[in-house]
This record gives sequence, C-alpha cells and structure tokens, in this order.
Amino acid sequence: MQNRIVKSALQNFHFFGLLLSAKFLLSTQKYGILVFMSLLISVFIIFGLYRTAVRFRDTECDGTIKFSQAFLYIFILYLFGTVISSIVIFIYTQFINKEFLDLSLSVIMKTYESLKIHIDNQTYSVIERLFRPLPYSLLNIVASLFTATFWSLILAGFVKMEKSIFE
Repeated sequence: MQNRIVKSALQNFHFFGLLLSAKFLLSTQKYGILVFMSLLISVFIIFGLYRTAVRFRDTECDGTIKFSQAFLYIFILYLFGTVISSIVIFIYTQFINKEFLDLSLSVIMKTYESLKIHIDNQTYSVIERLFRPLPYSLLNIVASLFTATFWSLILAGFVKMEKSIFE
C-alpha cells in the first residue's frame, strides 16, 4: 500500500507545486488583486488536496482508506509540491527579484521596531543570513512541514469518511 501511495503522489504532486509557486509569485506583487488571487489559490490548494485524496481513495483503494494512509498521501502531495515551490522561490529571489529578500528583511525589522522589540547585532546577523535565497528556500520547506501536517490531519479525517462532505 505504501508503494501505491508514493507512486500516486509522485504522479500528482506537480499540480500542487505549480499552485504553490503561483501563490508565492502572486503574493510578491504590489497590486491588491494579485495578492487576493494568491489567497484564492490557497483555498483552491486545500480543496484540490481533498479532491485528489478522495480520487485516490476511490480509484486506488476501492473506496476505503485508513486515516494514516490518507494522512501520508496528502502530506506527500503537499511536501513534494513545496519542493517545486522552493525551487521557484530560489530562482525568483536569486535571479529575478534580488531586492525581494532585502525588502522583506526591512519590513520585518520595522515591525520589530514598532513593537519595541530590541534586536541585538548577533540576532540581526542570524536573521539576515536567513534572508538569502538558499536559506529562505529551505526555510520554506521547513515551514511547509508544519503546514502539510496541519492540513493532512484535517483533510485525512474527511477523506476517510465513506461519504463526501459535499453530499
């Protein structure tokens, strides 16, 4: 069963990688409508994960699936999609918009100042190193581990159900 989960996830994760990449690229824009579209993509990703997992349950598992299997399938889909997204983030921050990370760091430092949080030089140095293309891309993968776990826990419960939540 594990092989079927991984095989199916490897066949379907590309779509989620493209969606996560589009979400990032739209969220970097200055126009409000494009940022709003990135939020819509977030909702579409969740719905897509659910529908893909249900399709996997119905076609590959004969209509029944354990919670752990549904969790693993959704987790792998999201995590592998995040790898594609992280590659896009690296390319974007390294070659296309080199100022993006500097501007993001500046916004974070202004936020700390407005909240009256003192940042010493050593802490600033660490934060500054994280806002370079490769560490930033890898940090995206780490953060997505938590996001993938969160959505996998929620969606796996719905996928395990015998009836669709929309019926």
